[in-house]
Amino acid sequence: MANTTKIKKSKYLSYQKQGFLYLVFILFLFFSQAGEYVMHYTSLAKTQKALNTYLEGRLSSLILEDVSDDEYRNEVLSRLTSLEQIGDRFDLYETQNIAGLDQYRENRFAERQVRRGELGDIFNATWNQQQVQSNGRWTPSLLTDYDGIESNATDFFFKETPNAVVPSLVEHAKTSFLVEALEELNKQALVFEKYNLELLEDAEFASVFKKRLFLGEDFKLTINSDDRKDSVEAISINSKPQKIATQEGKTTAVYRPQSWGKYFVEIQTSSQRFYTSFEVVRPRLRFVAQEELIDLTLGQQQNISIDDKVIPSEGFSFESDFAEVNYKNGNLQIKPTTVGEFTLRLKVNGQALDSVRLGSRVPEMLKVTLADAMGKNCAPSDAHRVQSVNPNFQVLSYTAVFYPKDGSETKIYKSLSRLIRPDFALWSAKEGTLVIKEISLLSSNGVTKTTAEPLIMSTNG
Repeated sequence: MANTTKIKKSKYLSYQKQGFLYLVFILFLFFSQAGEYVMHYTSLAKTQKALNTYLEGRLSSLILEDVSDDEYRNEVLSRLTSLEQIGDRFDLYETQNIAGLDQYRENRFAERQVRRGELGDIFNATWNQQQVQSNGRWTPSLLTDYDGIESNATDFFFKETPNAVVPSLVEHAKTSFLVEALEELNKQALVFEKYNLELLEDAEFASVFKKRLFLGEDFKLTINSDDRKDSVEAISINSKPQKIATQEGKTTAVYRPQSWGKYFVEIQTSSQRFYTSFEVVRPRLRFVAQEELIDLTLGQQQNISIDDKVIPSEGFSFESDFAEVNYKNGNLQIKPTTVGEFTLRLKVNGQALDSVRLGSRVPEMLKVTLADAMGKNCAPSDAHRVQSVNPNFQVLSYTAVFYPKDGSETKIYKSLSRLIRPDFALWSAKEGTLVIKEISLLSSNGVTKTTAEPLIMSTNG
């Protein structure tokens, strides 16, 4: 027979009570951190949106000969715009109803404004239109969950929606539409491009354009053709007709791209078709290898080389909230106004497009001096304040101690400002040693506090 231990009923009840209180503690901890577990979900919509931007660019750039295929493509792009209404409405809801991760209420939005509101009608309509027009591989009319229960798309995605997923659901639906359309239209486009177009760069007439642009720059295409058979009749970019100007055998077209990615250009001449492409890239803030490590110090200017090949030639600026920044000819001058990490942003036409994190430290061996009312160094008898040698710092407080040479009582006072008390003039009239110590400094950014070396000087009376 196995050994057993018998405990008193009172102790048993005590164990049960402890177990119950421990469970309550765990539940309290979980609910007090209700938003933390969804933090990593909030970024999924951003990554999927980047994927959708790429897929949308591919769909837009397909060259489709069949009119019905082109209509299908345009209707899919229109449905993507309709789905944006849900995302826009949620962004507004988020600013008005969600104060933090611990107060997320996305399920309320999904239930009231989507499933039971007008946004649900929009989602249902776009999903059904896509399903009817396509083969429905990615957009079936009914979706089945893990329990085998079938429901329409709106109920399937938005019923009892957990927190932090509404933006991701919208992007997921857009991905389904885009992949479905690309699967159906890509084959026709590839065949058409392969057998009916010739590369513009191989044409006999001359053409001038940039193959790589930054967002905000114009794509400018110039074609020079003296032969009538090479006269340009039409130019389209991503299947959208462009305005052209022709004068003395020279044809020009100017186009302003609205997003990153590759763009397909088709040129129709009197005798044949040509194609080319260009790419719109994101400006980047990239440092060139330095001879010395980037070691920034508060208040000190340092030069950093920038790769000017990955930034536009005009319309850009470098900015930071915690540093003075100047740029000229690939050379960036940075003078930090704070200690610790700060952000340096690259802006193009007022929009921040790239950024890097930099850091600065407190200058070593900070020192102070005695200064008169004009801020000039002076003797103790003429002193008005204790002043930092580094102009990026200001004295907040200090302790002054005077040691008389005759061995009489030591004099001491603590100041809660940088100003000098009248005692200084009396002390300087005697022979001894004056010590300014326990000096507290505040940086010009109003945040960073540090200390300075003690100031020791002799008075000769």
